[in-house]
Amino acid sequence: MTKLIDMHRHHWAFDWFPPSHLKEFNWQRAIRTNRTIDEVLERAKQSPVFDSSGEWMLNEMERYNIDFSVILCNDMGLGYGPDEDNQVPIEEIHKKTAEVCAANSDKLAWFCGVDPRRPRSVKFFEECVKNMGAIGLKVYPPHGYQANDPVCFPMYEKAIELDVPVLIHTGGNIWAWPEWVELVARKYPELRIMLGHVNLQAPFESGAYWRGLQAAYGKTNVWLDICDWQVLNAVNEENLEALLKVLRVFFDSMGPERIVWGTDLPMVGSEAVNNTLTWSDIARNLPEWGSKYNINFTNEERDGLCEGAGKAVLSNFNFNF
Repeated sequence: MTKLIDMHRHHWAFDWFPPSHLKEFNWQRAIRTNRTIDEVLERAKQSPVFDSSGEWMLNEMERYNIDFSVILCNDMGLGYGPDEDNQVPIEEIHKKTAEVCAANSDKLAWFCGVDPRRPRSVKFFEECVKNMGAIGLKVYPPHGYQANDPVCFPMYEKAIELDVPVLIHTGGNIWAWPEWVELVARKYPELRIMLGHVNLQAPFESGAYWRGLQAAYGKTNVWLDICDWQVLNAVNEENLEALLKVLRVFFDSMGPERIVWGTDLPMVGSEAVNNTLTWSDIARNLPEWGSKYNINFTNEERDGLCEGAGKAVLSNFNFNF
């Protein structure tokens, strides 16, 4: 039976972020609910998404019929100026993530996510892989550097040495354009790269994913990560036919073994839940969804999207299912 691998999800606690990051992502809610930002943040602490134990995450996976998830550690600490950092040391964040994954190795694995501008970042990345169980590297340029910034080169070279892949975030601001990832792919053809958020975190109607496809096209070392499309209108009824046509083009251009499926969970709210249920059902039943709109997908293409592409980019990792 086909297994569904979520190649892009997160796991965190409230104090794993800088205070400014929490305010940035909650100020609109404060305005909408006519409350102060401090009131909103105090309530946000109780949200189930901030569960460092992993229990809520595992329940979420069961709800969405996801067999295995790859957690991407986030290092937001240096993105808000020299006088601010994560409330919890980045080493502790990684340690807690490693512990949850080790305790649930049949369902979870994780990527190191240390900012390359930190002292000892390369050494810490190596320690995560060799001693703590990390199986890849997450690079997050929106906080002040491009993917092709030389500060990242030692990290990429270490990933090549360790023979693990790198997921590079795209979308959010000019630092995170997919064109910078294309330059990395050209410079390091032996580096396995996932182009994260190939939709550039933009609404489906924007067509931003074409930029991601163009940057990756012809690069045999690049995989396209289609996480979070479900919460950016792709599974809205009026967009479903267009979505399946786009996936058909993606498969024809890259091959199903190069398109990795993901969610960008955790998320809350009935709309996000329903959309993610649809998103996972589309992946698991791709031929049936395609037939509704006279778009042909094979079972092999479905299997590539659900698990084959993830296994290909994580070629040295043994999934315990």
